[in-house]
Amino acid sequence: MWRVWKAGWRRRGAALVAAAAVLVGGFTGVSSAGRRGPDRVDVPVSEGRPGPYRVNVLTYNVCAANNRDNTCTESLKPDRRRAWAGKVAALVRQRNVDVASFTEMCYAQVDLLQRRLPDYQMVWFGIDRAHSRGGGGDKCRRFWGDLTSRTTPPDKKTFGLALALKGRVMGQPLRRMLAVDAAPSPGSKVHPRGLLCATSMVGPRRSVSCVTHISETESPRQVEDLVARYAGRSPVILGGDFNRKPEDPQLTAVYGRGLGTGRYTEVGAGPYMAQRRTGTPTTRGGRKIDYVFATEADFMAAGAEVIKTTPELSDHLVLAGTFIGKARSPRRAAAPSPGS
Repeated sequence: MWRVWKAGWRRRGAALVAAAAVLVGGFTGVSSAGRRGPDRVDVPVSEGRPGPYRVNVLTYNVCAANNRDNTCTESLKPDRRRAWAGKVAALVRQRNVDVASFTEMCYAQVDLLQRRLPDYQMVWFGIDRAHSRGGGGDKCRRFWGDLTSRTTPPDKKTFGLALALKGRVMGQPLRRMLAVDAAPSPGSKVHPRGLLCATSMVGPRRSVSCVTHISETESPRQVEDLVARYAGRSPVILGGDFNRKPEDPQLTAVYGRGLGTGRYTEVGAGPYMAQRRTGTPTTRGGRKIDYVFATEADFMAAGAEVIKTTPELSDHLVLAGTFIGKARSPRRAAAPSPGS
């Protein structure tokens, strides 16, 4: 159900409020896929400083190669795999997404999605090979090889992270494997984890978009330090699966808005002036562990929606939402970037 957030933006100035009111069709809760999202509203850009502009975002853990708990067995049946690219591309189109991030993705899906979204720039980072336990070959090739012959990149790493960006990619992306900087729980296995970032135009501004997938052995602070060094003073949108609930103490290093020591607002954390460390669950099991963060100096959170696809395509749900881009405040712009 659509609901407009009416929290007090009065301190941001009457002009910004008026523009945001036109731009935002705020939304919260869970919905089914297939319903069209709010249309983009073009906003004039003032000389030197961009006026308010809308940025639509999406993140999705697609569980493309199943997992050790086999929670995606049903969603990887042939009919659902055949439907996958069309369903995901339709979500991107219907919501006019500017920045989409994907975790637990197979390289084959990049090809399938690029066919449906030829005007988007796909950026890939292979983290590992999708090994099968007890043999059976590469799971990404096995699950997706009947739909495309482009299943394997040159480095053979078929499983990883991806971005779909509406704007042209500029410069070299950041592809970085993450260090294990926290002790694993007894009996748990350490998996390769990574961070992917790329620079592109997002609305009227050159911005950095990133995606990560971390577990208990990689800290959010490590991710933020790497992002800050790559992005410098550019606006940042950071999505992915953090495997932590909003109240987890380690996310304090990411949350801003008075909710932590970090520099980010989160798309699903509630109205801009009354955000909380909360959010609608993004997994079948009822946990909120997927996020889209954006630098609070550059963006206001304007609502989020957790989307159930029919049929179910993953053990995670799609998290989609909107930020309102704004001119960077002088106080924030003058402060050094974390990690610089």
